[in-house]
Amino acid sequence: MPYAIDEDKFSELKVLDMNAPPTKSIPYQPFPKTVYLHPKDKTKQHRAKIVETAEELDAAQKQGWKTAPHMPEEVVEDLSEHFEAEPVKRGPGRPANAA
Repeated sequence: MPYAIDEDKFSELKVLDMNAPPTKSIPYQPFPKTVYLHPKDKTKQHRAKIVETAEELDAAQKQGWKTAPHMPEEVVEDLSEHFEAEPVKRGPGRPANAA
């Protein structure tokens, strides 16, 4: 559970311990919530939108928004045409599957 500085106890302190300030628990709140629109091109970032109510969340999900974020995939660049590759040389008596 997340914590926040307890302002009431903080104002009453005479000496502040920097390693253990007075804190209080923050109660769970389901909204506002972030929803994400995933791109067709998986190498690009998603779009994000904040919804304030359950009705807005339902409407966004019907439009295709998701509650889980999208991690873009890295583009693998083929550099084989720019470099010369030498075949792997095996020593005598080594099996073919050993590099």
